[in-house]
Amino acid sequence: MASRDIKDLRPDVMEKAENLLTECQHQQLDILIYRTLSSLEEQARLFCRGRTSAEIEAVAARLEREYNRPDVSAVLLNVEPQNGARVTNAAPGMSLHNYGLALDAVPLRDGKPVWGAKEEEDIAIWHRYGQAAEKVGFEWGGRWTRFRDMPHIQEPGVRWQELIRDYEFV
Repeated sequence: MASRDIKDLRPDVMEKAENLLTECQHQQLDILIYRTLSSLEEQARLFCRGRTSAEIEAVAARLEREYNRPDVSAVLLNVEPQNGARVTNAAPGMSLHNYGLALDAVPLRDGKPVWGAKEEEDIAIWHRYGQAAEKVGFEWGGRWTRFRDMPHIQEPGVRWQELIRDYEFV
């Protein structure tokens, strides 16, 4: 299971996460941080949801060919396709969660997570969360157009493609 502890984030990102919690308190917005640092294995399980073996094998080959990471490719190949809807486009090594540079949180209303964003009230609370995250210096996945990810916030300007080649995964 992925970590929920902001202490597992890179120190500068942990400081932003602390600032986010303070900003949310000022706005009287309750949030639950439910994912910080993810192992390659956890990311592989998430990535394999809703994908075929052929799709998984193609991405594993790309990890090896383009990024010279047979170790990361092997982690992905050790996970079977998972039933369910796709929840991420990021394979292991392709998520900033693998580097301690991202976190996922959900706003709470009356102590309960607000997972949906279809009702006006739900959309408004998600935007409050995104604005708080951006105010403290995060990039918010709720602004993405290709794969909108409302819970996801990350260090801006960082690309996994630059990290994966030389990173020592624990």
